[in-house]
Amino acid sequence: MAKKANLHWIAAAALLAMAGGAQALGNQQTANLSLPSSSSLGNLDPLTGNTSSPANWRFAPGQSIAGVAGLLDGVARLSFTTSGGGSYGCSGSLLAGGQYVLTAAHCADDFTSMKVQFGWFNGTATVTRNVAVGDAILHPAWQGFNNSADNGSDIAILKLDTAVTTIQGYKLSTTNDVGKTHIMAGYGTTQNANVNSGTNWNDGAYGHYAYNTFDVDSKTFNKAVGDTLGAGWGYNPDYYAYGVTYMVDFDRGIAANNTLQRIADATGNQFSSDLGQGGVEGLIAGGDSGGGDFVWNGSEWVLSGVHSWGWQGNATNGQGACDFLGLSGCDNAMNNSSSYGDLSGSTAVFSHGQWIATVTAVPEPQTYALMALGLLAVGAAARRRKA
Repeated sequence: MAKKANLHWIAAAALLAMAGGAQALGNQQTANLSLPSSSSLGNLDPLTGNTSSPANWRFAPGQSIAGVAGLLDGVARLSFTTSGGGSYGCSGSLLAGGQYVLTAAHCADDFTSMKVQFGWFNGTATVTRNVAVGDAILHPAWQGFNNSADNGSDIAILKLDTAVTTIQGYKLSTTNDVGKTHIMAGYGTTQNANVNSGTNWNDGAYGHYAYNTFDVDSKTFNKAVGDTLGAGWGYNPDYYAYGVTYMVDFDRGIAANNTLQRIADATGNQFSSDLGQGGVEGLIAGGDSGGGDFVWNGSEWVLSGVHSWGWQGNATNGQGACDFLGLSGCDNAMNNSSSYGDLSGSTAVFSHGQWIATVTAVPEPQTYALMALGLLAVGAAARRRKA
């Protein structure tokens, strides 16, 4: 995952066939969640990773998840057309105040029309809004997916044509959340993790969710790999100056598919990864780009990450994460881009709190003091320009 053009990143935006689904879950048997107690949050769902049916991972409007009614009501389904005439799907998260949606920059840097829907269930939305081309604000450091996928700038803000007042938007995490368990949600493609075929839109009339853990940030990961492979890896610390990218893997509960730990073992153990969240664990797939990762901050679930990219553990073209270190057997299903052993990355929201506050003009309470002291750099709001 260095800044090398020959690494085969997979953008998690997906061509729309019908609608959107989400991440692939696996057939695991146990759960090991590092979350608040069940007495404070209620039962955790979905305990359905041991079934192959994506129907067991759906979320519905008003549904109680982790003890919070309507927790995922603010997850947005984006459908848009590009200048080339293609129709694509991504995901996003409604921000507190209801006027703006946070998504990935690669979902917003080339569109001619965009529809944003909330409460998408059984092919119908409860709320629909639109975004004008000029109302997509990209992070100022974004220079396209091939140049910026992992440098912390894959993030964008969409201004809705009309504010959403019937759904509660998300507050932002203000902390580095590496090591924390999170809920991931989106409207992308689905597949069971042990099936050796690609994700698909077969359950695209619904959104889906699962759990995972932020194992390491990509700067730490790439330094470790670079220290082992040398200058040819292309590690450059300046590349990561714009923000933090969280990395997760899709563990099977067995060491062979714990891709990040196997890479850590091979590169001096500068980071670590456990065996995962058992039957509730999942990974993003195509169409989940821009969707949210939510962490518990001690009192509520807040938006922590924005889905950005996926990377296979092993790949037939030799460009998988493990392949560069000569590790085999990381990926149990190479034809499934969200199988056991695969990786994904999310742009960390805490890196961009000041920029988001500047664009939306509604700062999070925690940022006021820092703004007054001038401790945070103010980034210019770069509006999308047609290539």
